Amino acid sequence: MTRFLSRWRQQSLAWLVFFVIVVDLIGFGIVIPILPFLSPHLGGGTDDVAFILVSYSVMAALVAPLWGRLSDQLGRRLILFICLLGGAASHFLLAASNELWMVYLSRAVAGAMAGSLPVATALIADASTPDQRSRAMGLIGRAFGIGLVLGPVIGGVLARSETDFALPCIVAGVLSASAAVLALLLLPKPPPKTTPRARESTGGVAATMPSARTMLGDAGVLLFVGQFALHTCAVSASIYLFPLWTSQGLGWTAHEVGLFFGLVGVVMIMTQGNFLGRMTDRFGTIWVLRAATLTFSASLALSAVASGALAMGALGLLAFSSATLCLPVLNTIASHAVPAPWRGQFFGVTASSASFGRVGGPLIAAMLLARGDFALAWLGTSAIVMLVVGWSVLQGANPAVGKQISEQSEVATIRGNS
Repeated sequence: MTRFLSRWRQQSLAWLVFFVIVVDLIGFGIVIPILPFLSPHLGGGTDDVAFILVSYSVMAALVAPLWGRLSDQLGRRLILFICLLGGAASHFLLAASNELWMVYLSRAVAGAMAGSLPVATALIADASTPDQRSRAMGLIGRAFGIGLVLGPVIGGVLARSETDFALPCIVAGVLSASAAVLALLLLPKPPPKTTPRARESTGGVAATMPSARTMLGDAGVLLFVGQFALHTCAVSASIYLFPLWTSQGLGWTAHEVGLFFGLVGVVMIMTQGNFLGRMTDRFGTIWVLRAATLTFSASLALSAVASGALAMGALGLLAFSSATLCLPVLNTIASHAVPAPWRGQFFGVTASSASFGRVGGPLIAAMLLARGDFALAWLGTSAIVMLVVGWSVLQGANPAVGKQISEQSEVATIRGNS
């Protein structure tokens, strides 16, 4: 009975975190589709649209490890509240923007406050047992799917004209602020912590919490963290290429592309969680990652020779659907790699890696497209995913990632005490 109650509490906490993140991601989804239209309205060009999007990712890459480390030290609940509230402030600033520099500033602030996802991921990992970890990580994917489906739809409905985007931004800010309040009210307070001296005397792992630099001091750990950058790089490149590809090949407009990504969101909602959990239970986490990355890469490669609405649409759906399975599996591996008191820091590092991949993806795709055609761009993106496939085959089953981090931490602790 006690074990049942403990598992019920853990699952309830995971669903509470899921609910908070869904509310925030709907607000995030409302804002993203209007940015390409808001920038030209304020005198910006197409390059400003790209730089505005990049400013968010660069700031997120720089500060994500800090938020993760603070969540380990001060508690996930408090840091999640601060990040969500900061995200709300960025939306309100965007609503008030009447000059281009204000748009840049709002997205930079949003990136600086983008610690909610790694902190929530660490919190869900804390709230789940090892055998339920894949299902728990799938909740993050479901949250993304719901935000991807509902956010743009709500944003399009609320936009009162092609030049007035204040109302969607205000609603996004209200949703993020509501998520912050929900996090503060619904999530449990962290247990009281002992002093650092007491933790050290009892051999607690928190006393030897490594820095991000220490975590990445081993080549094997650095290689694993790099998979987040490679995967996100390929996904962001595909998101950049797909609308251009279908516009040129099929004559699709923003309406058709929006409906397609809405379908991708529905697939994410359906495949994350229980389906992903059943697959990992049956075949193992690393085999699911291998299958998903191989399918992702093959779909992109076949896109190089595809033509017609049926083939192009089917390959696009297969590519994005398989891609959505990769990140929860990588997060599951990461959650097992480090002790619970270090998870926030480590998920901050992986989130930072993913943000750098989000910056590089469109740049690489644009370069390939400029040097060749869509076939070259798709094949180049497929090659990036094959690097993740190679890691999953050669290194993915290696259980020593967490051991390597621990060893690096012990070395740093000895040096600090000497």
